Amino acid sequence: MNRPILAIAVALSATVVFSSAVVISEFAFVVPGARADTALAKVPLFKFERQAQLHCPEDSIVWATTSFGTYDLSADRWYGRTSSGAYGCLHEVETAGYRAQRVGR
Repeated sequence: MNRPILAIAVALSATVVFSSAVVISEFAFVVPGARADTALAKVPLFKFERQAQLHCPEDSIVWATTSFGTYDLSADRWYGRTSSGAYGCLHEVETAGYRAQRVGR
C-alpha cells in the first residue's frame, strides 16, 4: 500500500544525488507551522538530509523544529524525529533565529 510513495521518495532522492546545487534549491520548502511573520520561515529547509548536505557542504546539518524555533545536532535525541521539522544548515538556521534545543527535552 505504501510502495508508490516510497518509489517517489527514492526517485526524488536519486535525482537530488546526481543533480547540481541549482536543482536542489527547487526542493527547499518551508514546513507548515513555521511562523511566517519571523525570519524562521525564510530559512531554506529540506525534507532530506542529503539535500541539506549538498546545499551547504562546509556546514553542519541540523534538524530544525519549526513549531518551537529550535534545532538539534545529529548526535541529539530528537534529530530527524519531530513531526514539524526539516533539515537545514547550522549557520543559516542560527542566523534565522533558531536556538539550540535544551538538553533533556
